[in-house]
Amino acid sequence: MLLPRVLSAIVMALLFIYAVFVLGASGFQVAMGVVVLLAGWEWARLSGITRQQGRIAFAGLVGTLCYGVAIFDLQRAILWVAPILWLMALFWVIHYPTDKGWQSRFVRIVFGLLVLVSTWSAMVVLRDSNDFVVWVLLLMGLIWGADSGAYFSGKAFGKRKLAVKVSPGKSWEGVIGGVLLTQVGVAVFAAMTSLESVAWLPLAVMAFITVMTSVLGDLTESLFKRHEALKDSSQLIPGHGGVMDRVDSLTSAAPIYVLLLSFVGWV
Repeated sequence: MLLPRVLSAIVMALLFIYAVFVLGASGFQVAMGVVVLLAGWEWARLSGITRQQGRIAFAGLVGTLCYGVAIFDLQRAILWVAPILWLMALFWVIHYPTDKGWQSRFVRIVFGLLVLVSTWSAMVVLRDSNDFVVWVLLLMGLIWGADSGAYFSGKAFGKRKLAVKVSPGKSWEGVIGGVLLTQVGVAVFAAMTSLESVAWLPLAVMAFITVMTSVLGDLTESLFKRHEALKDSSQLIPGHGGVMDRVDSLTSAAPIYVLLLSFVGWV
């Protein structure tokens, strides 16, 4: 599977570069819409919807809600749902498997709809900012840095499990490694950026919250996959599983990240 995995990674990287540096605002909205539609098709299965018609209908509902949010210009407003969603998810992860409220199909469906619509809204708000390229690259750097730092640190030092019943492979040492790597990156970014209003301390706090939320997104998808006895959200991406397996951290991190940027006044 190494060759398909590498080729898929190259294609995804090229598509990301094209979306960020070439597409205009409308094209970017559509591109992000396609991503959340595919993720919606997968999330339907995580919600317990097994029939293909139901999964397609769920994806269609995600697209309809995104379209409605765009028509009424509610992208910024919908972001305020994100803290509530991820506090709920944190409760579910901490109390797994004793708490079973999230196992309701209805709860998982509503949760997934709100997560995907808020993710799309966050990326649209980010695209409309004057320094879009800077902020979106920082967001992806935080997510990828946290993931890479966690992987290598966890392999080298991982002993204390983060959430053994949800995702046995993750450790606290891995999380700490991811946080440290991203904080180093933030310090370099703050020192080199040409944005005069950007200060290191609020950026460091924002990065820390974003990274921890990205970890929570990963754990939450693992929680739902475990409940449905799934290894991957789908097999859409050769060697990588599904779209949700690639964007699970983004779905949690992006709305919180954009909210924090808005709060500080940077977008």
